[in-house]
Amino acid sequence: MNQLAGFALHPRHWREFRLCYPVVSRRSKGLSLGVNLNPDRVCNFDCIYCEVNRQDFRPGKNKVRLPPSGQVRPLVNLDEASYELGQLLKLARSGAIWQEAEFSEVPPDLRRLNDIAFSGDGEPTTYPYFDKAVEMAIAARAAAGYAAEEVKLVLITNATQLQRTQVQAGLRLMDAANGEIWAKLDAGTAEYYALIDQTNLSYTRVLHNILETARQRPLNIQTCMMRVQGEAPSQAEIEAYCDRLAEIIAEGGQLKMVQLYTVARRPPNEWVTSLPDDALEAIAHRIRERTELPVETYGGNVGI
Repeated sequence: MNQLAGFALHPRHWREFRLCYPVVSRRSKGLSLGVNLNPDRVCNFDCIYCEVNRQDFRPGKNKVRLPPSGQVRPLVNLDEASYELGQLLKLARSGAIWQEAEFSEVPPDLRRLNDIAFSGDGEPTTYPYFDKAVEMAIAARAAAGYAAEEVKLVLITNATQLQRTQVQAGLRLMDAANGEIWAKLDAGTAEYYALIDQTNLSYTRVLHNILETARQRPLNIQTCMMRVQGEAPSQAEIEAYCDRLAEIIAEGGQLKMVQLYTVARRPPNEWVTSLPDDALEAIAHRIRERTELPVETYGGNVGI
């Protein structure tokens, strides 16, 4: 199996399932079962590197990240999600998942169930009952016979909603159930954040939420760096990014590691392409040098 090609496949629909899906994830180093709390593809970010096409929510050139006024987002049915997740957990437990066509060539060292991840087609913490979704995943994991130590829960988040009451409740549930937070930080400056993440939500909020959350439990930082119109992040931007990490640590934030990656799945914007491996490794080296944090890198070959 071409591992990079395999990792580039992240469909959010599997068979007849609508809300849960299996993927072999680079950062999970094995099988990850995704829970998609945003099947309507609405997100409060519109990252230029994201492979999710949000054209349905962009009238004209306006960056609309929520449905137009008067429309109500359909709520995810957690009973439906519980059923789908339960079926996937059974397939993983029996090993039958590796007989499925898209997973039959996965190398032996990746044939392990690593996590249940709240990810999908938008920011999962915008779901109004996030704590109930966490309860559902914990119950499904137990019903399938997995101990918390065997299969962790992962929240992949842009950190903009971590202050919400229901999200805080969900994070406490995750703390007690082998949960892990992967918080997105794609920039060292507000200007570059605006370019990359395309949102009306402030950079200050992201930094504040990461700090306050990391003061309560260790978390991972996940960062995507890329070429935009052929240009890699400037050295000044990389230094500013390292400054932000250092500030979080200095102010009591517990950071476990940085997951530094580049574009591996082709985005709708053709002018967004991968950083070469050597450039990504050079940035990783500088982060380690400045912060002493472990850094894992994940390359890509889009436009290279």
